[in-house]
Amino acid sequence: MKSIRNWVSLVGMTMVAFALCATGARAQSLTTTNFAGTFNLPFEAQWGRTILPAGEYSLYYGRLNDGARMVEVVGKEEHTPHVLILPQGMNDASTTESALVCVREGNAGIVRALEMPQIGEAVEFNLPRGTKLMANRSNGNKNVQIAEGPKLIQRIPVTLAGK
Repeated sequence: MKSIRNWVSLVGMTMVAFALCATGARAQSLTTTNFAGTFNLPFEAQWGRTILPAGEYSLYYGRLNDGARMVEVVGKEEHTPHVLILPQGMNDASTTESALVCVREGNAGIVRALEMPQIGEAVEFNLPRGTKLMANRSNGNKNVQIAEGPKLIQRIPVTLAGK
């Protein structure tokens, strides 16, 4: 009796897992792509909740089925992340070349924006939770914040797909 119950439970869990994977795969792809390109990340960078190792990536900017704007990032190496990232803000592009705008500190970085002048848009991304970009001045036994700002801003060129 226990073995039948265990077998039924296993079959049920397998069907649920299959259903979740099948719907998740469809939900995790862009239905409209407005921009496609490739970039070479020369350092490890945090983008949203994902940490991307240094390497080559493809990115796609577009919309999901529900109309939400997303950036899809696909690593070209094995075992690199494939993620969808939700932009938090949108502006007009202020440059003439496509680029990822990163905040650098040492050998790591944080992706803050994607500039896409070919379509006239730039999207911004939130800082990862708990990250602070500020300069401090020691004032006796306390640190006093004197300015918020990055250590270094680096633009990573994004080459349009097909070029």
